[in-house]
Amino acid sequence: MEALNQIKAAEKEAEEIRQKAQREARDIVNGVKEAMVAENRQSMAFIREAAQKLADAQKIKTQDEIRALEVRRAAERRKVREEAEKRVSQAGEILFERIVANGDR
Repeated sequence: MEALNQIKAAEKEAEEIRQKAQREARDIVNGVKEAMVAENRQSMAFIREAAQKLADAQKIKTQDEIRALEVRRAAERRKVREEAEKRVSQAGEILFERIVANGDR
C-alpha cells in the first residue's frame, strides 16, 4: 500500500510540475507577444519618423527648386521687358514716320 501511495504522490507532484511548466510557458509566450507588440510599435514609430524626415527633406528640396525657377523666370521676364523697352522708341519713330508719310487719311 505504501508503494501505491508513493506512486500517487509522485503522479500528483508530476501533475503539479506539468501545470507549473504550462503556466511558465504561457507566461513566456505572453511576454514574447508583449515584447513583439512593443517592438512593432517602436518600428512603426521609427518608420513614420524616417518617412516624415524624407518628406520634409523632399519638401525643402522642392521649395528650393521652385525658388531657383522663380529667380530664373524673373530674370527672363526682366530681359524680355528690357528688350521690349529698347524697341519702344524705335516703334514710336516708325509710327511717327508712317503718320507723317501717309498724312491724315
